[in-house]
This record gives sequence, structure tokens and C-alpha cells, in this order.
Amino acid sequence: LIGRRLFLNEVEVLIKGAKAHTGTPQCQHCWHWGHNTEVCRHPAMRCPICTGPHLKASHCQLVGCCQGNPKVSPPIPPTPADVPCMHIRSCINCGNKHAADDHHCPYWQHRFNRSWIQ
Repeated sequence: LIGRRLFLNEVEVLIKGAKAHTGTPQCQHCWHWGHNTEVCRHPAMRCPICTGPHLKASHCQLVGCCQGNPKVSPPIPPTPADVPCMHIRSCINCGNKHAADDHHCPYWQHRFNRSWIQ
């Protein structure tokens, strides 16, 4: 319908497209809300799962809880690649026990309210 003209109550109206509102951006570098990755000033990348200095994709390869420990009795096997990490999550934004990119985070739920985020 965009660009078409319609008559409503004998008045001609032009249908225009609305601007999409994506909400407040969440940085994929430091996982804080309010800025894009391109303008992030945080010196090191952070993992959204544990806040460590690595990519989310590298979490299981770099974090001890996922690597296992063959020297203890009984040995602890590493976390399989197709199984979610059992690491206790730590949100960089609200401090709750979930990843920073979790949709249950209060920040995610308020992403369209910039004043709440800031």
C-alpha cells in the first residue's frame, strides 16, 4: 500500500512508510546498551556469558568450566560442543545471573525506552 492513494471519508490520503524503531542499540563488543559496536570505547571485547575478554563463540574453548579437568577424581569431561555451557552467567548490565544478550534481562525488556536504559 505504500505510495498508493486512498479515499477515507471522501478525503484522499497518501500512504507513506513508517520509520522502523529498532530500540536502543546494544554493543556487540562490550555488551552495554546505548551505543553501537562501531563507536565502542571499551578497550577489550567482552563475552556476554561471563564478561571475560573473549568472543561468545570462543567461550567454551577458553573458560575453565567448559574445558573440564581430567586430573581430578573422578575426571570432569569438557562440555560437548553441542551442549550449552553450564557456566553461571553474569549480566554486565543488571548483574543478574543471565547472559548480557538474554531476552529476559530487564534492559532487553526496556530497549525501546532510552531514558530507562541510561
